[in-house]
Amino acid sequence: MATHCASPEELEYLNRALRTLSGSNRALLRAKDEQGLFQEICRVVVEEAGYRMAWVGRAEHDVAKSVTPVAYAGLGRDYVDSLRLTWADNERGHGPTGTAIRTGQPSISRDILTDPSVLPWRENAQLHGIASVLSLPLRVEGEVFGAIGICAAEPDAFGDRELELLSEAAADLAFGIQTLRGEAKRRQAELQVQGLNRVLATRVAVNHAVIHASEEQNLLREICRVLVDECGYRLAWIGYRQDGLPPYRPMAHHGLDHGFVALGNAWTGSAEGLEFTRRMDAILESGQPLVLRDAELPLQEESRARGYAAALVLPLRVEGERIGLLVIMAAEAEAFDAQEVELLMATANDLGFGLSTLRVRARAAEAEATIRRMAYTDGLTGLPNRVRLRELLEEAILTARQERRPVALLQLEIGRHQGINETLGYREGDRLQQEIAARLTQTLGDAHPVARMGECEFAVLMPNGDAERASLLAQRIQQALQQPFELSGLLVDVRANIGISLFPGHGTEPDALIRRAGSAMEQARRGNTGFALFQGDLDQECAQHLTLMGDLRQAIERNELLLYYQPKLQIASNTVCGTEALVRWQHPQRGMLPPDHFIKLAEGAGLITPLTFWVLDTALGQRYAWHEEGDERPISVNLSARDLRDPKLLDRIQGSFTTWGAKPHWIEFELTESALMEDPVAALETLRQLKQLDTRLTIDDFGTGYSSLSYLQKLPVDALKIDQSFVTSMTRSSGSAKIVHSIIELAHNLDLTVVAEGVEDQATLNQLGDLGCDIAQGYQISRPIPAEQFRDWEAQSTWH
Repeated sequence: MATHCASPEELEYLNRALRTLSGSNRALLRAKDEQGLFQEICRVVVEEAGYRMAWVGRAEHDVAKSVTPVAYAGLGRDYVDSLRLTWADNERGHGPTGTAIRTGQPSISRDILTDPSVLPWRENAQLHGIASVLSLPLRVEGEVFGAIGICAAEPDAFGDRELELLSEAAADLAFGIQTLRGEAKRRQAELQVQGLNRVLATRVAVNHAVIHASEEQNLLREICRVLVDECGYRLAWIGYRQDGLPPYRPMAHHGLDHGFVALGNAWTGSAEGLEFTRRMDAILESGQPLVLRDAELPLQEESRARGYAAALVLPLRVEGERIGLLVIMAAEAEAFDAQEVELLMATANDLGFGLSTLRVRARAAEAEATIRRMAYTDGLTGLPNRVRLRELLEEAILTARQERRPVALLQLEIGRHQGINETLGYREGDRLQQEIAARLTQTLGDAHPVARMGECEFAVLMPNGDAERASLLAQRIQQALQQPFELSGLLVDVRANIGISLFPGHGTEPDALIRRAGSAMEQARRGNTGFALFQGDLDQECAQHLTLMGDLRQAIERNELLLYYQPKLQIASNTVCGTEALVRWQHPQRGMLPPDHFIKLAEGAGLITPLTFWVLDTALGQRYAWHEEGDERPISVNLSARDLRDPKLLDRIQGSFTTWGAKPHWIEFELTESALMEDPVAALETLRQLKQLDTRLTIDDFGTGYSSLSYLQKLPVDALKIDQSFVTSMTRSSGSAKIVHSIIELAHNLDLTVVAEGVEDQATLNQLGDLGCDIAQGYQISRPIPAEQFRDWEAQSTWH
């Protein structure tokens, strides 16, 4: 078998290819970046391997598909620039480099004198001693990045074995590029992680400060501290815009200052400082930061003396408005590159968000405190109201039960009140109640809390009072009220009827004691005795309740209840937009019973859920009838706290809807705020399930249940109904008007509809309209009426 013996010339060619491969591998091991690797490979090819020239070109994806030289060796820059290579499918793109890039395959011109594809470069190549050219594609991550060109002084260079070795070197180079890029990406990822950690640490600190700051000043100081102590800057300070000079008021600073903030603030009041501030404000107003380096820093000598080499000025925005600036001074002249500025801009935005949160929280806390105060306090006298009295009584009973002592409750009714209203006017009548409240609190002191129960009705709690002490206290109250009150220049005498109930003899629950004190007050009034202890027979009362519970159960089962409908008025259009279904009970022996009486009885007897579904079914039947008439206005149905705890609630509602073929908009559900607060977590889940039925949900009696604003935000409700205790007194009490206004504003900010109940007169309706309330309900529009009378009422009413 014949064996080919390589000529000395061929051996030399192979040796230089091997030197290229070996040198390239060394370069790959030492390379730190792409540019250095390219240049080293070109040097190896020329200086170590002995080729005439080497260069690396990057394929551009521009219109001309040009090739940009990124490294070269052997010949000068002039020659490289003269090549003007492209990888497009045209004359200058058919040379070795363009072909290699375009096809992804090695391309060789073995003799430039005879190869027509290198005609555009032939003359210049001959002048520079080039006889043959090899171009190898560089494939990085599956795509051709560019090519490496190797030029030899001899024609017919780049035989098969030499080509194989040089192709291996090119492949190694491409792998090296890919490795460097991977390493660069890894380093970049590490830097990004470090930057992310930094900004997260800053944001954690900002959030921590927001959570723990009780006021803006604390937050501003903490942000400045974080930037200096935790991020390493030399000084940080925050200024708020202000009218006049200087244009910014320093609010907080931290770091190496030595009076610099005060000095700089004073300088901004000068002509030079004002001009600088004008240019700075123009940049900050556009939302962009301002980076200042050594020569650009104002007060250069003072800055250098304190070690400031660069400054960053960031706009500080709160709720869309620029309220000031955040200034950060650094000791390094190269500080505040693009990424650092971006992170610090995020910190400034976080600070702005934190300030906004604090301000919203302050406004919300103020509104919530007002709501809570109004829910606990009588708006006319400032005394605890009925709700607060019940809580105080509950607390007193709990303590008394533990200490085994009695508690007394005294309920007062002041006579002649209506006559004073009619004679002297309601303003003087209100002043009388205020004077009575003041005299009672002055007489009794803090030991016996006084509450206002209603129109000229008061209550006094005696935390440690038996029958004798309570009777003596009643006499003391009567003596205090014997002194006349001066109203409109007249001396007015009042008379108080006082009823007394005792724990545990008359009851062990607040409601029972309140009810029985009221009954004793009626006894005192009827007997003209001034005051009376409750004398009712508990067993007889319980028997009566049991009888009434049985009657109610039968009334529900036999469909003997009545459903009345109270219209709701859309204030803006002056039209009826729906009704609320209200149950009535015409008892065969007791006559028409007040709803509050038998509804509370139903709650205590476990009948509230059957009653609710009787109301729902009856309302759906009426809604179906109105639907047949073309009336699509919704009917509101109330759900109780016990209903919310019923595991079959959703199934029963869906069954009723199916029975009547009801659409979701036929019925709206109303739930009292106090019912929601009995078990907020479970109530929220029930509301979410109700909302999946696409029905509208309303919070009833809003303002009396003490729900937090954060909880309110989570509720999937559509409307708030303001409790009538606020609405009925809003024209007489600025406090009530403010709370109504606050609730309307709060609801609208949460995209909720506002319903006001208890609208008793036109003045109240007008004021609600002025405040932007959406819907009104009350006797001024209509009392609750039977369904069969609804059409006649609507035809005759002014609400069209």
